[in-house]
Amino acid sequence: MKNYTQIFVYYILFIGLCFVAGSCTELDENPYGKLNDPEVAFKDISNLNATAIAMYAAIRGDGSWSEGFATSQHMTTMFGADDLTTIAGGNKEPFREFDSFSKSPSNIWMSNLYKGCYRAILNANAVIGYATYTQAEQSDIDNLVGQAYFVRALSYFYLVRSWGRIPMYTTPDAPVDLGLSEIADVYDQMILDLQEAETLLPDTQAEVGRPKKGAAKALLAKVYLTKAGWPLKDQASYALAASKAKEVIDQKGTWGYGLLPSFDMIWKRENDNSEESIFSIQYDRNTGDGAHANHLIGTASMPKEENGWEDFCSELTFYNEFPAGPRKDATFHTVFQTSDGGSVNFEDSDARHPYYAKFRDGAVDESEPWINTFHTAAAYALIRYADVLLIFAEARAQSSGVDALAYDAINQVRNRAGLSDLATGLSQEDFVNAVIDERGWELAGEGQRWYDLLRTEKVQEVIDKRDPAEAVKIIGPISEDNFYAPIPEAEVLKNPNLAE
Repeated sequence: MKNYTQIFVYYILFIGLCFVAGSCTELDENPYGKLNDPEVAFKDISNLNATAIAMYAAIRGDGSWSEGFATSQHMTTMFGADDLTTIAGGNKEPFREFDSFSKSPSNIWMSNLYKGCYRAILNANAVIGYATYTQAEQSDIDNLVGQAYFVRALSYFYLVRSWGRIPMYTTPDAPVDLGLSEIADVYDQMILDLQEAETLLPDTQAEVGRPKKGAAKALLAKVYLTKAGWPLKDQASYALAASKAKEVIDQKGTWGYGLLPSFDMIWKRENDNSEESIFSIQYDRNTGDGAHANHLIGTASMPKEENGWEDFCSELTFYNEFPAGPRKDATFHTVFQTSDGGSVNFEDSDARHPYYAKFRDGAVDESEPWINTFHTAAAYALIRYADVLLIFAEARAQSSGVDALAYDAINQVRNRAGLSDLATGLSQEDFVNAVIDERGWELAGEGQRWYDLLRTEKVQEVIDKRDPAEAVKIIGPISEDNFYAPIPEAEVLKNPNLAE
C-alpha cells in the first residue's frame, strides 16, 4: 500500500506464518497444516499486523493477473451492466460470457475476484481469531481487529452480490469442505462484522489505505441498502441505510470526507486518497516488475488506436443517455490520437465505442497516448463520498418519503457534476429512479452499476434499451436464475459441497 513501505518485509514474514498455519492459502483440500501454537506466533503485534497486511495484499492483487482488484478481470461478473462492454473479438471471451449472459463455471477471469476475496477473508479470520494472544496496547490490537472485520465484510459483500449462495468461513480453523450458506445468513454476518468494525476502528489512521470508523459506517449503509432490494427485499433496511449514511454525512468532518470541487479532480493521481475517498486500495508501481502496481487504471480501458488493451468500454445507450456536461467530459474518452499524429472519433474507431477517460491519468501522456504503461500507482476507490450521498437520498426516500434532505443529498452530486437541481415535486418512484440513474452516471465504470441493477430489478429494463449495434449480443436468458455467477469450476473440484 502507498505508505506501506515495509510491505515486502511483512509479507515475507507472513508467508512463513502461512506455511505453518495455512491461513493465507487458497481454499485448498490440502492446507499446509494447523498453527501449532498461535499463542506464541501472535504474541508479537508485528505478526498480527503482518497478517493484516497480507489481507490487504489479497484484495489488492498483483502482477500475476490471478486475483484481487488490480486488473480489469475483477469486473468479469459485472459485465451484465450497461456501463461495461467489450470488443467482439480477441482474448475477451471471459468478459463476453457475462456481457452476453452465457456465463460458465469454467470462466477463468471471474476467479480473480473470488480468490482475492477469499484469501482476504482467511487472513481476516486469522487476525480476528488470534488477536486474543497478542500482547500490546489494546487500542492497537482493536484497530487491527476492526480492520479485519471491515475487510471480511467488504470481501463477502462482493462475493454474495456476484455469486449469491457462497461458503462462509468465519474462523481460522474453518473446515475447507463447507457447503454454501444462504444469502440472508451472509448479510447477517456482514452486518455483525461492520458493527464490530465501527466500534473498534479509530477516527484517524496513521497509514493511508486503512479504513477509519467512518468507512465501516459507509459500507454498512451500503449493505443495508442492498439488503433492502433484490433478492432479500428487507424493506426495513432502507431506514437503517438512511440512518447510517446520515451518520457519515453529519460527521464527515471527523473523518475528513467530502466532495472534491469538480468531478475531473477525482481522477488525477495527485488527488488519490483525497476527501472523496472513503476506502481505496493502494498500489505501488516502484517494485521493478510491477507486481504491486495497478493494472486497471490505464491500458485496460484504452482503445486499439492508442495501443490499449480494449478490455472494457461503455455501451452505446448508456453513453448516449448520459447527461452532457463536465462530468460526461471527464468520464469518457471519445477522440483517439493515433501514432501517425492523426485522430479518430470513437464512432469511426475499430471498436466504435467510447472508452473511459477517468482511468487514464498516470498511465499516458495525452500528447502521445499510444506510448503508455500497463501499470500505475493509482489508488482504486471502492467507496466514495458521493456514493454515500446517493445511498442516503435513495434510502431516505424509500423509508421516510421524498423530503428536503433527500433532495439536498442528490443535488450535491448533481451540482458538482455541472447539472441543475433535480426537479422538485417528484413522486417517490420517480425520485428513486432519478437517484438510481444518478448512481449510474456518477459511478460509471467503477464496478457498481451491475449490483445496482440487480438490487433494483432493472436488468431487463436496461437490456430492452440495448443498442442493436452492440457487437456483443445477448445469448443467455435474462432471468434471476442467470443473474449470479456460477461457483468457479476449479473450486467445486476442490470442494464438491459447493455444487449444492
